[in-house]
Amino acid sequence: MTTKSMTGKKYIYRFGGGVVEGSSDMKELLGNKGANLAEMASIGLPVPPGFTISTKACHAYLDNKNQLGNELKTQISDNLQWLEAVSGRRFGDPVNPLLVSVRSGAAQSMPGMMDSVLNLGLNDETVAQLLKNTDSKRFILDCYRRLIQMYGEVVLGLDELIFEDLIEDFRIQQGVKKDVGLSERGWSQIIEQMKAEILEETGQPYPQDIFKQLYDTVGAVFRSWYSPRAISFRAISGMDGAGGGTAVTIQQMVYGNRSEQSASGVAFTRDPSTGTPGLFGEYLPNVQGEDIVDGFHSPHALSEQARLTRGDKVGALETRMPEPYEELVSFGKKLERRFRDMQEIEFTIEEGKLWLLQTRAAKRTIEVAVRVALDLFDEGLITRLDVIDHVPLDGFNKLIQAVLVDEANTDILTTGLPASPGAACGQICFSCKTAVERANAGEAVVLVRDETNPQDIAGMHAAKAILTRRGGMTSHAADIARAIGRPCIVNARFIELDQQRGTLKVGRQTLNEGDWITIDGSSGHVLVGKVALKIPELDEYGQRFKALLEE
Repeated sequence: MTTKSMTGKKYIYRFGGGVVEGSSDMKELLGNKGANLAEMASIGLPVPPGFTISTKACHAYLDNKNQLGNELKTQISDNLQWLEAVSGRRFGDPVNPLLVSVRSGAAQSMPGMMDSVLNLGLNDETVAQLLKNTDSKRFILDCYRRLIQMYGEVVLGLDELIFEDLIEDFRIQQGVKKDVGLSERGWSQIIEQMKAEILEETGQPYPQDIFKQLYDTVGAVFRSWYSPRAISFRAISGMDGAGGGTAVTIQQMVYGNRSEQSASGVAFTRDPSTGTPGLFGEYLPNVQGEDIVDGFHSPHALSEQARLTRGDKVGALETRMPEPYEELVSFGKKLERRFRDMQEIEFTIEEGKLWLLQTRAAKRTIEVAVRVALDLFDEGLITRLDVIDHVPLDGFNKLIQAVLVDEANTDILTTGLPASPGAACGQICFSCKTAVERANAGEAVVLVRDETNPQDIAGMHAAKAILTRRGGMTSHAADIARAIGRPCIVNARFIELDQQRGTLKVGRQTLNEGDWITIDGSSGHVLVGKVALKIPELDEYGQRFKALLEE
């Protein structure tokens, strides 16, 4: 079996199952995700097997008027057969089906800006058979509704709130606060209503042909390279000249939502808010990975020390699943040595077994970039010239984030998780569109949301700071805020937002849209009014970096 077509064009590269056809230096061809997965597989880390469709295929698709073409479809089909042989499962088999994820991956990491779909390979027939043969009915139904929901949003372009509101209505009806509390009957009804919504919105039924699902999803992921949010992110991040397109990785599914002994999470090899060495991150039991970053959930700490610092009542991964936690610590150190940089790792634990789904250089503020680079230098992992490469020189003038002059005499409105350091003042703004308009008019605004999503990138960039009611330290809001250098607080769970009335309420205190607040992203404090700020002196890392530049 070969990964080339009869014309000799190679679009697909395998990893896992004893085969590795890529490496970390092939990011332009395989994207950051695909190249790093190949590298991880090559050093024996537990990566679910799969294959990456290259950026060349993306260009061919776009040049072919958004058509995959028979050549690429043949290569996908051939590699699915290889993945079936490796996994011992068959795509579309109603008894032992191979399910796959389809994920985007540009050469430069663009977290959340492009699209992914999980659990491809399910349809009514396979689900009906699986429900007969398993006691884990809720797990099967949860996987199917996630596929329908993601397919509806990513491939068909439906508003995500259509599905989220539907699920929320069922939670209210059944008197439960979280998705895991919904009954099997509830999930069955949700699935039927989701399919009905797709039919009503598009005029076409949800497709039962699993190959149509797969090919349509690959095309949708290719098209997401030119989605408005992806274009905005590239412009904001100085990547607007990057015309490389996205690769697509198709990978065997592993399940963080299989049981209470399963979980999904995101880990950093150093604290992304401070640069302090040591495993840092969050997880959720019995969920799939998208729940960690979507902002709708509040994940829990990985380490017991972090749990105590945050005051979490839910046990840390370190105590709930100690063996996978220790493996994660060990693998994190191995990945830092391999890539010679601080890493952000996506992982899944399925029935106690740890799987690594992705690693990439972690997004960080300039302050953290300086500390991490100097610590890596001190540890002998990088050279003096590498230190300079790790820190964007055009950001050195922005090295110092503002801090409060005197917090002792301020009115603390509420507290959340300090997701991105620094302090900023601005007028409360609930709408991303309004935030852009007011910022363009020269006003300072703080974007306040229940949570953010990839469509909010322009509003987040326009704001001086970001505050969300939900989400965790690895949520979309936190990740993007660190990437674009905005102070950010997440999980400020005591605030109540009423966007129709334009109010923000904490207890008996009510603020209106347009009122001034101050965000201290280093302490997690939300302060009432416009608080005096100052620029501090360079810390020891800043002074060392400045001296290094002057050598």
